[in-house]
Amino acid sequence: MSDFNPDDLGPELEIETEQNDESIGRAFWYSFSAFLILAVCGGSIYAWKQMQQPEEIVRETPLSLPAERKVEEITLPKIPFTDITEEAGIRFIHNNGAAGEKLLPETMGGGAAFFDYDNDGDQDLLLIGSQNWPWNQAAEQNKSVSSLALYQNDGSGKFQVVTERMGLNLSLYGMGVACGDYDNDGLIDLYISSLGSNRLLKNEGTRFKDVTAQAGVGGPDHLWSTSCGW
Repeated sequence: MSDFNPDDLGPELEIETEQNDESIGRAFWYSFSAFLILAVCGGSIYAWKQMQQPEEIVRETPLSLPAERKVEEITLPKIPFTDITEEAGIRFIHNNGAAGEKLLPETMGGGAAFFDYDNDGDQDLLLIGSQNWPWNQAAEQNKSVSSLALYQNDGSGKFQVVTERMGLNLSLYGMGVACGDYDNDGLIDLYISSLGSNRLLKNEGTRFKDVTAQAGVGGPDHLWSTSCGW
């Protein structure tokens, strides 16, 4: 067996290889040219069709405002109010302890309640006040000035102070008040919310008794309660 040597093929093989490369190159360019022509023709046809479509017509709809409605003038009834505080015997002054520090509890007004504490058919009045701050020089007054004020209605629109007589001569930074017969004995009791421990006051007919600790409804001394209700 003899060995194969490519050089033995001679120049005929080289000529044939070059001819094949030229044929492949011409076929590629023919195909690419045909594809390019088709793409240009297709794009031209698409653009022509888009130009033939009619332009969209935008129509504006006129708007009309609703007719103005005529409003008849209404004359409000005059309801006069007359200040009869002093005439009725109410001389309560609310003390919030303000001394220039602008503390938030000072912005809250005291509570008030009309209720018939003595069951005589007349609405009596309880007003809730606060007190001076412990670090204030006027704090000593807290011991002698009650934060609450109970006024008994005599039935004619006149009130008299019965705070101390009814056992409500208390010193606290009061906020709100709720009235209700919590023990169902026919007498209206009081719950006072305050800055610090709240108070439950049981109406015993002749006096109010502090039963906060017994009922366990005072709350922590470091908390602040505002409004309250049964």
